[in-house]
Amino acid sequence: MKIVAGTAKGKQLLAPAGNDLTRPTSEKVREAIFGSIQFEITGSTVLDLFAGSGAWGIEALSRGAEHAVFVDKGREAVGLVRANLRSTGLAAKGEVVAADFRKAMARLAGRQFDFIFADPPYAAGLYEEVIAGVREYGLLREDGMLILEHDNTQDFSRREDLAVRKVKRYGRTFVTYIDGEQR
Repeated sequence: MKIVAGTAKGKQLLAPAGNDLTRPTSEKVREAIFGSIQFEITGSTVLDLFAGSGAWGIEALSRGAEHAVFVDKGREAVGLVRANLRSTGLAAKGEVVAADFRKAMARLAGRQFDFIFADPPYAAGLYEEVIAGVREYGLLREDGMLILEHDNTQDFSRREDLAVRKVKRYGRTFVTYIDGEQR
């Protein structure tokens, strides 16, 4: 897995082995997502929930984000994120929080992010908790965006309480873009 563009373009990232609960986001999906937000990423602050390798946040930093917070409860993942930040030369712009996403969101209360990337294990059923936590702790700027990666079992587009900008499909992977404005 490599960084697609920016200052760390082409840098190889260490990634946890995929299993029933985890799977790294493909470069194709990351490239498509960042292509759609490329003009908004420079100078932004980013929260990478369920960070795994840190690919989402590191891609954002490589493309000009100012700061990224990486959250993962797994020891291996936390170590990989730190190693990947060092190997890409972006460690000074990254902050790693080793905690369950619920505790991490509570700790981050009061801080706001321009982009929140959330890619929880599909089968774990954590999307509602992520959305509720983002709202409860005020983590997303009003003009920010929550980007959820999921499978076809989730459909956020029919929810009247979410400002869904778009849903994109990449093979079996779906990505939902939710604007920060609340309905």
